[in-house]
Amino acid sequence: MIDKLIVILCILCLLACGQNNESTSNSSVVSDASTEKEILRYLKEVEWPQAYREQDTVLLDRILGDEFQMVAADGEWSDKAGQMARIKAAPMDHDHFSYEIKRLEILENGTAIIAGTGHIINNATESIYQSSNILIKREGVWKAVLSHVSGINELENMHEHGYGKLPSEGDFSYLLGSWKRTNEEAGKETFEHWSKINDELYFGFGYTMAASDTVWKEDVELRRSEDHWHFEVLGQGDSIPTPFKVTHIEQNAFQCYNPVNEFPKKIRYWREGEQLKASISDDQMEILFNFEKAIQ
Repeated sequence: MIDKLIVILCILCLLACGQNNESTSNSSVVSDASTEKEILRYLKEVEWPQAYREQDTVLLDRILGDEFQMVAADGEWSDKAGQMARIKAAPMDHDHFSYEIKRLEILENGTAIIAGTGHIINNATESIYQSSNILIKREGVWKAVLSHVSGINELENMHEHGYGKLPSEGDFSYLLGSWKRTNEEAGKETFEHWSKINDELYFGFGYTMAASDTVWKEDVELRRSEDHWHFEVLGQGDSIPTPFKVTHIEQNAFQCYNPVNEFPKKIRYWREGEQLKASISDDQMEILFNFEKAIQ
Protein backbone atom coordinates (compact mmCIF):
# COMPACT_ATOMS: atom_id res chain seq x y z
CA MET A 1 0.00 0.00 0.00
CA ILE A 2 2.78 2.42 0.97
CA ASP A 3 4.64 1.57 -2.24
CA LYS A 4 1.53 2.38 -4.28
CA LEU A 5 1.14 5.73 -2.50
CA ILE A 6 4.78 6.60 -3.20
CA VAL A 7 4.32 5.77 -6.90
CA ILE A 8 1.15 7.91 -7.09
CA LEU A 9 2.90 10.83 -5.36
CA CYS A 10 5.83 10.58 -7.76
CA ILE A 11 3.47 10.61 -10.75
CA LEU A 12 1.64 13.67 -9.38
CA CYS A 13 4.97 15.47 -8.83
CA LEU A 14 6.05 14.71 -12.40
CA LEU A 15 2.74 15.98 -13.76
CA ALA A 16 2.99 19.16 -11.71
CA CYS A 17 6.54 19.76 -12.92
CA GLY A 18 5.40 19.21 -16.49
CA GLN A 19 2.57 21.73 -16.09
CA ASN A 20 4.94 24.28 -14.54
CA ASN A 21 7.43 23.81 -17.36
CA GLU A 22 4.64 24.14 -19.94
CA SER A 23 3.38 27.30 -18.22
CA THR A 24 6.89 28.76 -18.12
CA SER A 25 7.40 27.83 -21.76
CA ASN A 26 4.10 29.45 -22.77
CA SER A 27 4.97 32.61 -20.82
CA SER A 28 8.34 32.71 -22.55
CA VAL A 29 6.69 32.38 -25.95
CA VAL A 30 4.25 35.22 -25.16
CA SER A 31 7.10 37.40 -23.85
CA ASP A 32 9.25 36.65 -26.90
CA ALA A 33 6.36 37.44 -29.25
CA SER A 34 5.76 40.76 -27.50
CA THR A 35 9.45 41.66 -27.76
CA GLU A 36 9.58 40.71 -31.44
CA LYS A 37 6.53 42.85 -32.16
CA GLU A 38 8.22 45.85 -30.57
CA ILE A 39 11.30 45.22 -32.72
CA LEU A 40 9.12 45.03 -35.84
CA ARG A 41 7.20 48.16 -34.88
CA TYR A 42 10.43 50.11 -34.43
CA LEU A 43 11.74 48.79 -37.75
CA LYS A 44 8.65 49.92 -39.68
CA GLU A 45 7.85 53.16 -37.90
CA VAL A 46 11.36 54.47 -37.31
CA GLU A 47 14.19 52.69 -39.11
CA TRP A 48 12.63 52.12 -42.53
CA PRO A 49 11.56 55.79 -43.02
CA GLN A 50 14.90 56.90 -41.58
CA ALA A 51 16.79 54.93 -44.23
CA TYR A 52 14.91 56.68 -47.04
CA ARG A 53 15.04 60.11 -45.38
CA GLU A 54 18.77 60.02 -44.60
CA GLN A 55 19.85 58.00 -47.68
CA ASP A 56 21.23 55.36 -45.32
CA THR A 57 22.04 52.47 -47.65
CA VAL A 58 23.64 50.44 -44.86
CA LEU A 59 20.44 50.55 -42.82
CA LEU A 60 18.24 49.78 -45.84
CA ASP A 61 20.49 46.86 -46.77
CA ARG A 62 19.92 45.42 -43.29
CA ILE A 63 16.13 45.85 -43.56
CA LEU A 64 15.60 44.42 -47.06
CA GLY A 65 16.18 40.77 -47.90
CA ASP A 66 18.15 39.97 -51.04
CA GLU A 67 14.99 38.70 -52.73
CA PHE A 68 12.95 41.76 -51.74
CA GLN A 69 10.36 42.98 -54.23
CA MET A 70 7.96 45.91 -54.14
CA VAL A 71 4.74 46.43 -56.06
CA ALA A 72 4.13 50.17 -56.35
CA ALA A 73 0.78 51.95 -56.61
CA ASP A 74 1.06 52.07 -60.41
CA GLY A 75 1.67 48.32 -60.60
CA GLU A 76 5.40 48.68 -61.27
CA TRP A 77 7.67 46.05 -59.72
CA SER A 78 11.07 46.84 -58.26
CA ASP A 79 13.67 44.86 -56.32
CA LYS A 80 16.23 45.54 -53.61
CA ALA A 81 18.80 46.88 -56.08
CA GLY A 82 16.21 49.32 -57.41
CA GLN A 83 15.35 50.59 -53.93
CA MET A 84 19.02 51.00 -53.02
CA ALA A 85 19.58 52.99 -56.23
CA ARG A 86 16.54 55.11 -55.45
CA ILE A 87 17.77 56.37 -52.09
CA LYS A 88 21.30 56.90 -53.42
CA ALA A 89 19.83 59.22 -56.05
CA ALA A 90 17.67 61.34 -53.72
CA PRO A 91 16.33 61.28 -50.15
CA MET A 92 12.65 61.00 -49.28
CA ASP A 93 11.61 64.66 -49.46
CA HIS A 94 8.50 65.29 -47.35
CA ASP A 95 7.70 67.93 -44.76
CA HIS A 96 6.57 65.08 -42.53
CA PHE A 97 6.08 61.34 -42.83
CA SER A 98 4.74 58.75 -40.41
CA TYR A 99 3.45 55.19 -40.65
CA GLU A 100 0.36 54.05 -38.75
CA ILE A 101 0.43 50.28 -38.16
CA LYS A 102 -3.02 48.69 -38.32
CA ARG A 103 -2.00 45.02 -38.40
CA LEU A 104 1.15 43.52 -36.89
CA GLU A 105 1.15 39.74 -36.67
CA ILE A 106 3.79 37.03 -36.35
CA LEU A 107 2.58 33.75 -37.85
CA GLU A 108 3.44 30.27 -36.58
CA ASN A 109 5.85 29.70 -39.49
CA GLY A 110 7.98 32.67 -38.39
CA THR A 111 6.66 35.09 -41.00
CA ALA A 112 5.58 38.58 -39.94
CA ILE A 113 2.90 40.77 -41.51
CA ILE A 114 2.90 44.54 -41.11
CA ALA A 115 0.10 46.50 -42.75
CA GLY A 116 -1.09 50.03 -42.30
CA THR A 117 -1.35 53.60 -43.54
CA GLY A 118 1.44 55.94 -44.56
CA HIS A 119 0.82 59.65 -43.86
CA ILE A 120 2.66 62.25 -45.96
CA ILE A 121 2.47 66.01 -45.38
CA ASN A 122 3.76 68.46 -47.99
CA ASN A 123 2.96 72.17 -48.01
CA ALA A 124 0.13 71.70 -45.51
CA THR A 125 -1.55 69.00 -47.60
CA GLU A 126 -1.84 65.48 -46.20
CA SER A 127 -1.83 62.42 -48.44
CA ILE A 128 -2.17 58.80 -47.39
CA TYR A 129 -1.47 55.39 -48.87
CA GLN A 130 -2.05 51.83 -47.72
CA SER A 131 0.69 49.20 -47.67
CA SER A 132 1.35 45.62 -46.60
CA ASN A 133 4.74 44.11 -45.86
CA ILE A 134 5.99 40.54 -45.40
CA LEU A 135 9.10 39.91 -43.30
CA ILE A 136 11.07 36.78 -42.40
CA LYS A 137 13.55 36.43 -39.53
CA ARG A 138 16.96 35.15 -40.56
CA GLU A 139 19.93 34.72 -38.23
CA GLY A 140 18.20 36.85 -35.62
CA VAL A 141 17.37 39.75 -37.99
CA TRP A 142 14.01 40.57 -39.55
CA LYS A 143 14.20 40.98 -43.33
CA ALA A 144 11.50 42.44 -45.57
CA VAL A 145 10.86 40.24 -48.62
CA LEU A 146 7.72 41.81 -50.12
CA SER A 147 5.91 45.14 -49.99
CA HIS A 148 2.76 46.27 -51.76
CA VAL A 149 1.65 49.92 -51.89
CA SER A 150 -1.79 51.22 -52.89
CA GLY A 151 -2.58 54.51 -54.61
CA ILE A 152 -1.83 57.78 -52.83
CA ASN A 153 -4.94 59.77 -51.92
CA GLU A 154 -4.80 63.48 -51.14
CA LEU A 155 -6.82 64.55 -48.11
CA GLU A 156 -7.96 67.94 -46.91
CA ASN A 157 -5.61 70.88 -47.02
CA MET A 158 -4.45 71.85 -43.56
CA HIS A 159 -5.31 75.49 -44.31
CA GLU A 160 -8.96 74.43 -44.11
CA HIS A 161 -8.57 74.00 -40.35
CA GLY A 162 -8.57 77.80 -40.13
CA TYR A 163 -4.93 78.08 -39.19
CA GLY A 164 -4.03 80.56 -41.91
CA LYS A 165 -1.08 80.41 -44.24
CA LEU A 166 2.08 78.54 -43.41
CA PRO A 167 4.37 81.24 -42.04
CA SER A 168 7.97 81.70 -43.03
CA GLU A 169 8.68 84.59 -40.67
CA GLY A 170 8.20 84.86 -36.95
CA ASP A 171 9.43 86.56 -33.80
CA PHE A 172 9.04 84.39 -30.71
CA SER A 173 10.88 86.63 -28.24
CA TYR A 174 7.74 86.74 -26.04
CA LEU A 175 8.53 83.13 -25.07
CA LEU A 176 11.96 83.91 -23.66
CA GLY A 177 12.77 83.42 -20.01
CA SER A 178 11.69 81.12 -17.20
CA TRP A 179 8.03 80.44 -16.52
CA LYS A 180 6.06 78.67 -13.77
CA ARG A 181 2.67 77.07 -14.35
CA THR A 182 -0.03 78.56 -12.14
CA ASN A 183 -2.78 76.00 -12.77
CA GLU A 184 -0.83 72.84 -11.94
CA GLU A 185 -2.43 70.22 -9.69
CA ALA A 186 -1.68 70.33 -5.97
CA GLY A 187 1.63 68.81 -4.95
CA LYS A 188 3.34 69.48 -8.29
CA GLU A 189 5.23 72.35 -9.88
CA THR A 190 5.76 72.74 -13.63
CA PHE A 191 8.31 75.05 -15.25
CA GLU A 192 9.31 76.05 -18.77
CA HIS A 193 12.41 77.87 -19.93
CA TRP A 194 12.91 79.33 -23.40
CA SER A 195 16.11 80.68 -24.95
CA LYS A 196 16.93 82.10 -28.38
CA ILE A 197 19.94 80.59 -30.15
CA ASN A 198 19.62 82.67 -33.31
CA ASP A 199 16.92 84.11 -35.59
CA GLU A 200 16.05 80.61 -36.83
CA LEU A 201 16.27 78.53 -33.66
CA TYR A 202 14.73 78.64 -30.17
CA PHE A 203 15.18 76.03 -27.44
CA GLY A 204 12.55 75.17 -24.85
CA PHE A 205 12.82 72.96 -21.79
CA GLY A 206 9.93 71.93 -19.55
CA TYR A 207 9.75 69.80 -16.41
CA THR A 208 7.43 68.92 -13.54
CA MET A 209 8.53 68.43 -9.93
CA ALA A 210 6.75 66.44 -7.24
CA ALA A 211 8.47 67.05 -3.92
CA SER A 212 12.14 66.83 -4.94
CA ASP A 213 11.64 64.42 -7.84
CA THR A 214 11.42 65.26 -11.54
CA VAL A 215 8.37 63.32 -12.73
CA TRP A 216 8.18 64.68 -16.28
CA LYS A 217 10.37 66.58 -18.70
CA GLU A 218 10.59 67.43 -22.39
CA ASP A 219 12.84 69.34 -24.78
CA VAL A 220 11.50 71.51 -27.60
CA GLU A 221 13.11 72.98 -30.69
CA LEU A 222 11.32 75.78 -32.51
CA ARG A 223 13.24 75.84 -35.75
CA ARG A 224 12.95 77.56 -39.11
CA SER A 225 13.78 75.24 -41.99
CA GLU A 226 13.02 75.51 -45.70
CA ASP A 227 10.98 78.71 -45.19
CA HIS A 228 8.73 77.16 -42.54
CA TRP A 229 8.81 77.05 -38.75
CA HIS A 230 8.74 73.62 -37.12
CA PHE A 231 8.00 72.71 -33.49
CA GLU A 232 9.68 69.46 -32.41
CA VAL A 233 9.01 67.85 -29.03
CA LEU A 234 11.27 65.23 -27.45
CA GLY A 235 9.39 63.82 -24.48
CA GLN A 236 10.74 61.86 -21.55
CA GLY A 237 11.66 58.36 -22.74
CA ASP A 238 11.28 59.22 -26.44
CA SER A 239 14.08 58.25 -28.83
CA ILE A 240 12.97 60.59 -31.64
CA PRO A 241 11.13 63.94 -31.49
CA THR A 242 7.50 64.38 -32.50
CA PRO A 243 7.28 67.03 -35.25
CA PHE A 244 4.61 69.70 -35.58
CA LYS A 245 4.40 72.29 -38.33
CA VAL A 246 3.73 75.89 -37.32
CA THR A 247 0.60 76.76 -39.27
CA HIS A 248 -0.27 80.23 -38.02
CA ILE A 249 1.66 83.14 -36.54
CA GLU A 250 0.24 86.35 -35.06
CA GLN A 251 1.80 88.99 -32.88
CA ASN A 252 2.70 87.22 -29.63
CA ALA A 253 0.96 83.99 -30.65
CA PHE A 254 1.42 80.90 -32.78
CA GLN A 255 -0.08 77.46 -33.28
CA CYS A 256 1.19 74.26 -34.82
CA TYR A 257 -0.36 71.06 -36.06
CA ASN A 258 0.35 67.38 -36.59
CA PRO A 259 -2.77 65.54 -37.80
CA VAL A 260 -1.30 62.06 -37.37
CA ASN A 261 -0.07 62.40 -33.79
CA GLU A 262 -2.33 60.59 -31.33
CA PHE A 263 -2.36 63.45 -28.80
CA PRO A 264 -1.99 66.31 -29.05
CA LYS A 265 -2.67 67.21 -32.67
CA LYS A 266 -2.56 70.97 -32.07
CA ILE A 267 -0.32 73.09 -29.82
CA ARG A 268 -0.88 76.81 -29.19
CA TYR A 269 1.16 79.47 -27.37
CA TRP A 270 0.12 83.09 -26.76
CA ARG A 271 0.83 86.01 -24.45
CA GLU A 272 -1.83 87.75 -22.39
CA GLY A 273 -0.19 90.69 -20.70
CA GLU A 274 2.42 89.37 -18.31
CA GLN A 275 1.18 85.80 -18.62
CA LEU A 276 2.25 83.13 -21.10
CA LYS A 277 -0.49 80.68 -22.02
CA ALA A 278 -0.46 77.41 -23.94
CA SER A 279 -2.84 74.61 -24.87
CA ILE A 280 -2.59 71.12 -26.28
CA SER A 281 -5.62 69.58 -27.93
CA ASP A 282 -7.27 67.25 -30.41
CA ASP A 283 -10.87 67.09 -31.60
CA GLN A 284 -12.05 65.72 -28.26
CA MET A 285 -10.03 67.39 -25.51
CA GLU A 286 -8.02 70.50 -24.68
CA ILE A 287 -5.58 71.03 -21.79
CA LEU A 288 -4.70 74.61 -20.81
CA PHE A 289 -1.44 75.84 -19.31
CA ASN A 290 -1.17 79.23 -17.59
CA PHE A 291 2.33 80.53 -16.82
CA GLU A 292 3.78 83.48 -14.98
CA LYS A 293 7.39 84.59 -14.84
CA ALA A 294 9.35 82.40 -12.45
CA ILE A 295 11.18 84.13 -9.62
CA GLN A 296 14.89 83.86 -10.30
